[in-house]
Amino acid sequence: MTLTADVIVVGGGPAGSATAAALARRGCRVTLFERETFPRRKPCGDFLNAGCAAALERLGVRDAVAGAGARPVLGMHIVAPEGTAVTLRFGGRAGWALPRRALDQLLLAHAANTGVRVHQRVSAVAIERDGGRTRVTVAHRGTGATETHTAALVVGADGLRSLVARATGLGGPPRRGRYTVGTYLEGVLPLEDGGGGDVGEIHLRRERYCGVVYLPGGLANVTLALGRTELRAWRGAVEAGYWASLRGFPALSDRLARARRVDAVAATGPLAYWRRRCVADGIMLVGDAAAYIDPLTGQGVYLALRGAELAAATALRALDRTGPRLGSLGTYERDRRRELWGVFAISRVLQALAFRPGVASRTLRRLAARPELGAALIGAIGNFAAPGSVLRARFLAQALGVL
Repeated sequence: MTLTADVIVVGGGPAGSATAAALARRGCRVTLFERETFPRRKPCGDFLNAGCAAALERLGVRDAVAGAGARPVLGMHIVAPEGTAVTLRFGGRAGWALPRRALDQLLLAHAANTGVRVHQRVSAVAIERDGGRTRVTVAHRGTGATETHTAALVVGADGLRSLVARATGLGGPPRRGRYTVGTYLEGVLPLEDGGGGDVGEIHLRRERYCGVVYLPGGLANVTLALGRTELRAWRGAVEAGYWASLRGFPALSDRLARARRVDAVAATGPLAYWRRRCVADGIMLVGDAAAYIDPLTGQGVYLALRGAELAAATALRALDRTGPRLGSLGTYERDRRRELWGVFAISRVLQALAFRPGVASRTLRRLAARPELGAALIGAIGNFAAPGSVLRARFLAQALGVL
């Protein structure tokens, strides 16, 4: 059986749901396939930075997210390996802490409400170009029954190991980058002098870090990011390695005395890559399928939502005019590079500083002494200020105490 649509979206996470909803609201016939059943567990830091508010407003779900039990996050508390710390606040703005299982379900339901035909427990298994259209073969999980759908445009929002990317020559899964290992804990004592549960936390050590976000109901998402070599050394004892690593962060270890996990420890990765190409004839990649940022700066959900907006804008123009050929979809790649390069550049710069203990401590002391520098940095990291403002040599020299 062959069914048709204007656009097929493969993957129902934030990028896929947001792209599908934006296209459906403009009159496109959109079909979305998601291999899992929502709500589902998704390894993530569960943090939406302050810049997400505007993107969610444009999507039409800001109030729904705020009303879904999301906990406001007013800034970030950053701790260097030897204990130097600074709290950088969003300055009248707020991010949110919300489990991805709740966020993803909300966004997928919103897509369905806009007219997207949503199919869960259906996996894409093959993708081929067929003249001026793209043919997608899907399999129903459980029954194994297959069917074929065709569309003018296929949007790959299917994550790190994107089938759409592999099948269309846009690249295989990433091979480098850190891995994350995390779970939900209860009984984590909040900071006494860093804002308590109103701020997120980043704890730094050489070549690893830990993020803490406090959720409603007394839970905390506590996630490590570490290298492949260390994670391999934990093989067969990941949970033991997780707890031992957590207790190696001085500003966190004493607050774990009564902590216990309430969910399984989950690992994912490798992280941090940018595909050289994210479009082909009749194909676009969005979200993690297109790029994955190291979670140090907490910008992953923002990138998914903003990337979805850019993809939808290009797709609408291409569908209305010349059709979604490579040439007409190239605007999306140019828009992504122009708007998002700074986000990835900041991530690389901060990683270069964060994992050098002496440099990290000096920088945090400087940010504490010069509040205007800290405000500029958190504005860029929080995606409500232009990243170029902190990528200048003068700013970096000031933050490092050279000027």
